[in-house]
Amino acid sequence: MKLARFNRHGDIAWGIVEDGTIYSLVGDLYGNFRRGIELGPLAEVQLLAPAEPSIIVACGLNYIGEAKKLGAAPSEEPTIFFKPVTTLVDPDGDVVYPTISQELAHEGELCCVIKQTARNVAQSEALDYVLGYTCGNDLALMDVYKKDGRLTRAKGFDTASPLGPFLVTDLDPHNLSIKARINGETIQDSNTGEMIHSVERIVSHITEFMTLRSGDVIFTGTPEGGHYLVKVGDVMEVEIEDIGILKNKVVAPH
Repeated sequence: MKLARFNRHGDIAWGIVEDGTIYSLVGDLYGNFRRGIELGPLAEVQLLAPAEPSIIVACGLNYIGEAKKLGAAPSEEPTIFFKPVTTLVDPDGDVVYPTISQELAHEGELCCVIKQTARNVAQSEALDYVLGYTCGNDLALMDVYKKDGRLTRAKGFDTASPLGPFLVTDLDPHNLSIKARINGETIQDSNTGEMIHSVERIVSHITEFMTLRSGDVIFTGTPEGGHYLVKVGDVMEVEIEDIGILKNKVVAPH
């Protein structure tokens, strides 16, 4: 099922998308829900980031190709860091190029949204705690990272986490085509089967030391070809099989 969070005539809600039409969602997003009345064409609503997280957790260096490219040995455990919720950007929303950097980099990723409170979740049960999957762009300030040696500023700046366009439930995350483009040119072309640590491994690992809540977002890492530098005016796209295309433009600081 394809879900969307949207703004329609100033009202923000969740809906169900079928064949270019959006329907109301009746019930509890994180529990039992069903399709309601037809609201109209999808093109007539403004899509919003399909998550309302209390925290965003990300996994670094999680694809075999990217690790080899950087000369890094695969990690025994997922490498985890945090991003504030102020980094979220809607589909078609603008990414503001921070004044503190000259090296803004694009990283297409598969993201998952948590369905229910998760603590000490076994890997075998972890996917039961996932509501659905979406596209993400884990933007990074490469020069700031070189200065700090940390990710707080490099990946925690405002507009660093575009997300969307849809949240897809009942999706197998293990074998999905994932691509990224800059101004129409493909810079990443991989598959989630290349992940070093699977989605269920990442969810289980995180919940060993912290509680995840309904709506929380996990970025699962970027494949080879990430860290491609972008500039003001560039249009970035992340496309994941059976989910859709996340599209955002880089703009100058206001």
